[in-house]
Amino acid sequence: MKLSGLDLDLLIALDALLDTGSVSAAAGRLHRSQPAVSRMLGRLRECFDDPLFVPHGRGLAPTPRAIALRGPLKLSLSEVQQLFNPPRAFDPLRDKAHFRIVSSDYAAVALMGSIVSWLHDHAPHVHISLLPVTGNPENLLASGEAEIMFGPQEFCPGWCASTPFIEDSWMCVRRKGEPLPTTLKEYLQMAHVAVHIERAFGNQVDEALRKRGRATRRVQVTVPDFSAAVFITANSPLLATLPSPVARAASNLLSMELGEVPLRVRGSSVSMIWPRRLERDPPHVWLRQAVLDSAGLSFRG
Repeated sequence: MKLSGLDLDLLIALDALLDTGSVSAAAGRLHRSQPAVSRMLGRLRECFDDPLFVPHGRGLAPTPRAIALRGPLKLSLSEVQQLFNPPRAFDPLRDKAHFRIVSSDYAAVALMGSIVSWLHDHAPHVHISLLPVTGNPENLLASGEAEIMFGPQEFCPGWCASTPFIEDSWMCVRRKGEPLPTTLKEYLQMAHVAVHIERAFGNQVDEALRKRGRATRRVQVTVPDFSAAVFITANSPLLATLPSPVARAASNLLSMELGEVPLRVRGSSVSMIWPRRLERDPPHVWLRQAVLDSAGLSFRG
């Protein structure tokens, strides 16, 4: 990489190209001509010794090197901008804000009720959007399409910060009147609903069974989210093994049977993850504390 030819305008141009995937669109955002942006792209390629973008349809597709630059670049430009924009205190009772959170439906089932209730009382003009976990969800943080992600700590890239959010055990859930397993033998004999969420939650139950040298569960249905597991279990004789907040929510809402798993299973761990460029942003600082405060209400008792 050649730092001598790099300046702030080039980094701003690179950010625009990454966001738009088009020289013409980037030129429009930057209020420059297309030839000027093309020349800037040429200088960027020379500085990084990489094509950065290749033709794709009517636009440009970023190379792996360009994709890797997106998060650190957003962080660097945000920190430069903060030099000239002193932060203004966020007033949750008066200010409007829209925050986007990447999460599996774990948050919707176990947390969002308390979070939204807390926001209703303390921040009436704040709007929350939940975005699904798909592919590489950290890219949504890098591109600015989301501000927070709920997920395992291993989701956290180096350009993000995080804080432990939830440490939970697992519980068995069945519809009302169905017996719960009291031994591992009974547990393995029952038909199960299993949840598989891409990259979000490992299969801790089957992992625990393998460590004990036991056969896997008799899984009859596999679903991509906890909500589906809850409602299938509520309307069938199948057994679901769920994180305890989800299991308790299901039991409370649908009057389901709730019990311990007759097996030592590694707990589910969730962190709150955010880009470091938002570390001192007043609305984001407020949001992180609000999430922790309201989620704390979810787990009392």
